[in-house]
Formats: sequence, C-alpha cells, structure tokens
Amino acid sequence: MKYEPNQKKFYEINGYYVDSTFFQLFDYDFKFGEKKTALNEPNTIILSEEIAGKFFGDADPVNKVIKVMLPFAENSYTVKGVFKETGKSHIPARMFLSMNNNDIGGWVKRQSNWSTNNIFHTYIKFNKATSAAGFTDKLKGFLERNGGKDFTTGVNKTLFIQPLRDIYLHSNFGFEIAPNGNVRYLYIFSSIAAFLLVIACINFMNLSTARSEKRAREVGLRKVIGAVRGGLVGQFLGESMMMSVFALVISFVLILLMTPVLNDVTGKTLSLGEHREIYGWLLALTLGTGLISGCYPAFYLSSFTPISVLKGRLQRSLSAVLIRKGLVVFQFTISMVLILGALLIGRQMDYLSSRSLGFSKNQKMVLPLLSGESASNYKILKDELANNAEVLSATRASAYPGVENVQDMMFYAEGKTVNQNVDVSTVYVDEDYVKTLGINVLAGRSFAKEFTADTNAVVLNETAVRELGYAIDNAVGRKIYYDFDNKKVTMNIIGVVKDYHSEGLQQEIKPLALSIAPIFSSAGSFVVVDLKTSDYKKVLANMEKTWTKINPNSPFEYTFLDQEFQKNYEKEERTAELISYFAFIAIFIACLGLFRLATFTAEQRTKEIGIRKVLGASVLSITQLLSGDFLKLVCISVLIASPLAWWAMDKWLDNFAFKTSISWQIFLAAGSLLIIISLATIGYQTIKAALMNPVRSLKGE
Repeated sequence: MKYEPNQKKFYEINGYYVDSTFFQLFDYDFKFGEKKTALNEPNTIILSEEIAGKFFGDADPVNKVIKVMLPFAENSYTVKGVFKETGKSHIPARMFLSMNNNDIGGWVKRQSNWSTNNIFHTYIKFNKATSAAGFTDKLKGFLERNGGKDFTTGVNKTLFIQPLRDIYLHSNFGFEIAPNGNVRYLYIFSSIAAFLLVIACINFMNLSTARSEKRAREVGLRKVIGAVRGGLVGQFLGESMMMSVFALVISFVLILLMTPVLNDVTGKTLSLGEHREIYGWLLALTLGTGLISGCYPAFYLSSFTPISVLKGRLQRSLSAVLIRKGLVVFQFTISMVLILGALLIGRQMDYLSSRSLGFSKNQKMVLPLLSGESASNYKILKDELANNAEVLSATRASAYPGVENVQDMMFYAEGKTVNQNVDVSTVYVDEDYVKTLGINVLAGRSFAKEFTADTNAVVLNETAVRELGYAIDNAVGRKIYYDFDNKKVTMNIIGVVKDYHSEGLQQEIKPLALSIAPIFSSAGSFVVVDLKTSDYKKVLANMEKTWTKINPNSPFEYTFLDQEFQKNYEKEERTAELISYFAFIAIFIACLGLFRLATFTAEQRTKEIGIRKVLGASVLSITQLLSGDFLKLVCISVLIASPLAWWAMDKWLDNFAFKTSISWQIFLAAGSLLIIISLATIGYQTIKAALMNPVRSLKGE
C-alpha cells in the first residue's frame, strides 16, 4: 500500500474483501467516516486506526486516495472510513476493501458455479422470529435448486450455519478466516485458577485449626462471659471474610502491575476495566472464598468446651488431624499435577523442535511477492540472487512449509473413476524448489529447466502415491487425472519425494503434489532463499538494496522459514508458559502452608523433642521423625497425582498427530522435585526444633 502525495508505502496483511452490507451486520466503532454507507461505492477501503496513522497521522483521511498493490493488479482505492481495532473479533482485519472493485470485482461476479466456489464466508442476520434449526433444514433444498447442476460426479458439498459467538472458541473447520482459540484451554486455565484458590483456602483452614490451641483459651473466656456458639462462628467467619477483602484489594494492585506481562504471555490485550460486570463477580468470589475457607475453622474452634480449654486439657481431635492431613495431600496433589503438566508440555515442545520435518528450515529467508511489480520481476530478482555469494539457491512457490495452503485438486489414478478421487494439496513451484528446501527425492526426478514439457508434470509425496493406489517404485511414468469444466486433464508423474511436514505436527501428513504451472501470473507467491551465512545483518542489507533496485515501488518485507513454521506452535508455547507460572504459584502457596504447618507442629511437639533428646535421640533421628510425617503426605500426593496427570496429558497430546511418549522417568523427576522442594521448605523448622536445648523445652514441666 502507498500514498503518493507523501510517498509513504507499507506492507500490510489481513485485508478482507467485503460487500456493501458488511457494516450493517457488524458493529465496528468508526473514528472517521460514515459506517453504514462506507462501502456503497466501488473501489473504497476502510482502514484500521493504526494503518491510517501510518499514512495520515491524526488527520481525517476520508476521501483520500491510496494505491493498493496486489499480485494481480494495482488499483486506486478511496478511503471512506477508519475503524478502531479491538482485537475482539474472529476476523483479525486491518483493512476492508469493497468487493465491488476494478481488481477482482469482475472475477467475483463470474463465480456462479457452486462446485468450484469455495472461498467466501457468508454471514446472515436472522429476524428474532427465525428458527436456526428451521433455516438449516431448508439449506439442502436451496443448494439442490440453485447449484445441483454444477456438481459433477465425485464432488459434493453441504451448506451449514454456526452461531457467530461460537466461531472463535468452538469452530475447528479447515480454511478458517483466522486461527481460532480453543474452549478447552479456557476450561483448563479456569480449572487451574479454581484449584489455586482452593489451595489457598486449604492453607487458611490448616493454619487456623493448627493454631487452635492458641485460640482455645480465647474461646473459653468468651463462652464464660456469655458468648454463644453462633456469635463465635460469626466472629471467625467475619475474620476470614475480612482477610479475603484485604486480599482482593492487594490483588487489584498486583493485576494492574502484572497486566502487561500477562498480555505479553497470552498475546492478548486484556484489561480489568473493560468489562464492568466482572467487579460484581469478583466481590461475590471474594466473599465466597472467605466463607468457604473460614467455615470449617469457625465451627471447629467454636465447638470447644470452656472447662476443658481453661484447665488446659484440650484434646486434639483425631478427625481434625485427619482432615488437616487430607487437605495437605490435596494441595500437593494439585501441585504435582501442574509440575507434571509443565514438564510434559515442555517435553512435547522439545519434541516438536527436534523432530525431523523432512526438509531443511534453517537459514531460509522468505520474501513475499505480493505486488504486481514484484511478481513480474521475479526472474530478474532470481538472477541477482544467483550472483550473491551469500545465497546458495532461490526458488518460488505458491506456498511454503508452515503456512496454510488453500489450493488443492481432486486427482484420480489410472484405471479409476472420478468417484475414486483423492483430495491432494497442490503447491505450484519452480524448478529449484526441491533443491532449495532440501527435500529428498525417492524416485524419478524433480523439475528442471531442460525439461520443457514439465508444465503437465507433477511430483507427488509418499502419502499421495499411496492413497492414489500406486507404489513408490512404479509411480514414475504413470498418469493421474482431474476433471475441470467437464474436461479431463492429464498430469504425468515424474517423481516421488519423501513425506515432509508442510503443516505443524498437530496435523497428519496429507497427500501433496508439486507442479509447475503459469499460476504465478495471477496469484501471490513467495521466494524462498537458501543462505550459506549466518551474518543476517549483512545479508538483509544487501537483500534490501537488491530488492529496492528491482522493485522500487514495493516495500521490502521478509521473514525466516524456521520462525514461520514455529508459529504453528504459538498456542502450545503460551500454554506451556502459563502452566509453568501456575505450577510455580501452586507450589509456592502449598509450601507456604507447609512451612507454617511445620512451624506449629514443631511447637506442639517441643516437649516431646526435649524428652527424646534427654533419652539419647540424635539430631538426625529427630529431624527424620519430624520430616517423615510430612514426606509421607507428599509421597501420597505423588501417587495420587501421577495417574491423574498421565490421563490429562494423554488427552492433551491427542491434539498432535506426532507426539512424544509419556515415560516413567518424567514422573520420577517430578516426584523427586516435589519431595526436594518439600524438604527444603520444612528443613529449617525441623532442624531448628531438633537442635533446641532440651533444658529450655522441659523447664515448664
């Protein structure tokens, strides 16, 4: 895109062609322009606030004309509006172009064949009285009446609808407008947050009951002077709820400080003040947390009888001890599950990074040819790159590994009919594609300049050969076919390449065909450059100089193949990072509780420790005695958490077609880590208690 009066030009992505009624259905907030009529005229464009700022600053750009450079055309578009980006849509648009235009407008109007028309998304706004189910029932008949004659043998389509609000979190179809979220991750993180809150509540319960002896006399005195149990319950509940309110205030401060970090981790633009209704839920959650965490201690403490506590004969309740131990097991079970989750996710990410992809992704630069100028000058660019000492080879393709390829063809083999076709993803390449990407040729050959008849040639991967019914050793020289416009088109198989991952490892390897065709004259493509140097600063400077000389009107943009492929795992990487943070928080909270519990336990057993030392017990034996009680609980947590974590991670790994194994070593590592952390937490208190002078601990007797 460029604005000629000030000669500013930028490479922009996420532009969408829409018809004139788009802003009647979608509620975008416009900064400039009239929303409802913005796209009524041909060759009009609506810019995001950020793009408009690049070209025009803070000025109103309405009715200004900018050039939009595309691979198939360069046209003038009149700016008719500027919208504010919110990031809250499944359409990540940075600009909207009128579908009625001079570049693709005529082609769009010719797309009347229901069989081949598959690139448009249609949005419908129902009347309040319209039934979605009733509308769906009519779609089949609608398609048969209007497009039945367009479907040839072997081709079939189905029309369906889905609620707009369900698309981002619940839709998982191919060729979505943009990568969607996943509602399962929302459930996972919500559950983890709930468990962390439960762990904090458990700590409060444990510490409150552990301190029961210190507050027993208070309870006894209050009952003697007339306090009833209900009043004491209210007092203790009030204390816990007040602490929750104080915690809420502190959490607001922490949220304000940590929001930039959270946005960086999640890749979102979250704000606490964006949804006012959340404050009511937070207050309800705060009061509920105070009530739940204070309920058991309140009823437990208020149950003491005045005579027993004032005479110092308070007996420890076996049920209270068992409940306290059970709560410790619960919170360390959650911590163990999170530790295992973080380790297993990390192991899967390492597996994704280290697995052979079947091609070389390192030191590969990608240059998009997304203007008519750069597309037509490709041969000149390739010749210039061939003279660059830092370049091994360069190639051109309609898609490259790591990005979604929207082109496919329904091929069928010799001796088969169109009803037995196979959906084969098709990439259009030039003769250096296989060499540049380091793809292994198993049989036959790749494309070459000297073979001028290669326009009807195709190179298949192993999966395509197998699904078409051929074998690797007999596929070369055979033919495959597809039907188009009632004509049978023949393609000659000249080679078979080893399967390589053109998509992320979440996906199975699909049938793939490489073909040389004159498609580059009318569609966007990419140049992949194989570099033999790691001095990228120098390479980029030279590459930009070469590009600007050849394509003065097209901005120089680049990326690297390994970075692009890694984007397939952004969601998983963010999940791994968030799980790691959650695991740390869970362990920290659990260890705080364990530390305080160890402190109170040591205080309660002070005289017992003194007697044992007088009778000859060593510091080591006393330390083992005190630590052993807690380590037993931690070991029980490990045993409970291991099968739970295995089940949860096995379900998560189902999202990947290629995945690591869950080995017993990782459970051993996680369990050992939890035990070491627990020992470090209680070690100070147990050693301190074991080193105490028995004279001091027994002088009260």
